[in-house]
Parts: sequence; structure tokens; C-alpha cells
Amino acid sequence: MSNKVSFIIEYAGLQLQIAKNASGEDVTPLKPISDLFGIQWGRQHKKVSESVFLSKYLGVCIVHMYHAGGQKREQTCVLLSRVAAFLMSISPDSVRASGNETGADFLEEKLNEWGDALHEYEAFGVAIKGQKNTEAQLELARINAAIRLISAKSRTKSEKDRQAIEAMQKVLAGHIGIPYQADLIS
Repeated sequence: MSNKVSFIIEYAGLQLQIAKNASGEDVTPLKPISDLFGIQWGRQHKKVSESVFLSKYLGVCIVHMYHAGGQKREQTCVLLSRVAAFLMSISPDSVRASGNETGADFLEEKLNEWGDALHEYEAFGVAIKGQKNTEAQLELARINAAIRLISAKSRTKSEKDRQAIEAMQKVLAGHIGIPYQADLIS
């Protein structure tokens, strides 16, 4: 696919050039990311293009992008939504070994941040950037649970199970701070 229009965005503190793939999805070239961290592009290219899983998961594609002076270059790209996944496949130790202490520290910080966010999402159903286990997160998780209970109750045929769900709804309503009326929440 030929892309005469591309733009640059800031993503996780990095400047990424963005273009569209053949399906119209946002993609970004991998080589500049490898260069930024000082890791060998050949190894990264081999890793993402030879692994059937990684290639599919990252949405690896070739895009022709235009550069300064109207030069058209073939770029190996990944979906913008998978940049974090690609970065998670890079070891900060490898970046540090290449002499890029700042890049290694940045990558390590991001990996920790993303790991914590993923844990928060799995544990509480929500992750808020820059916050850990805040009352707001717990509140959102409770509201999310209440909504799921309402949906479950409406699909449950057993009266005993409906009563158990109703008891859970009452407890959640108390945590959320709303009055509970069984016939309104069914």
C-alpha cells in the first residue's frame, strides 16, 4: 500500500510515525523503534517476521511510506495498538548492553507501568493511568459488578439463584451508596 500521508504522534513518550495499512488500520514502522533503543534491527525483524504468532498478533505488514524529498521506502510496520506488545518483547538488559542506559531505564519503567495496569484491569476490571487501587477504581469495579449482576439476574430462571443475586445486589448498592429496591434492579 502506498501512503503519501503519514503523521507523527507521541505514544508512551515515544515519537511514532503513523500510516495506514491495506485495511485502513493505524500502523507504525518498527525500525525507528529498534534504532531508538539501540537494538539490532535485523534480529527484531527476524523475530517479528519469522514467528507466525508474533507476525499475526502484532499485525506485521509492509507499507510504502514517503520520506523527505519524496523518497518512497518499504517499511516493516506493526499495528499501533500492538506497539506496547512489541516493546514488551524487548529486554531492558539488551538495551542497556547496547550502551543505552536512558532507553533501558525508560523501557523498564514502561514495562512496570503496563504490568501494573494489566494487573489492575484483571483484578478490578479497570485500570486508570497513574493510579493504583484507588477508591475511584474500586468504585468503578463495583458499579461494573452491579451491572453484570443485573444482567445475570435477568437471565437466571432459578428463584433460589435469583435471590442470591439479589442479596449480592443489595450489598453492592450499599457499597456504591445508592438505595436498594429489588423491583427496580431486576
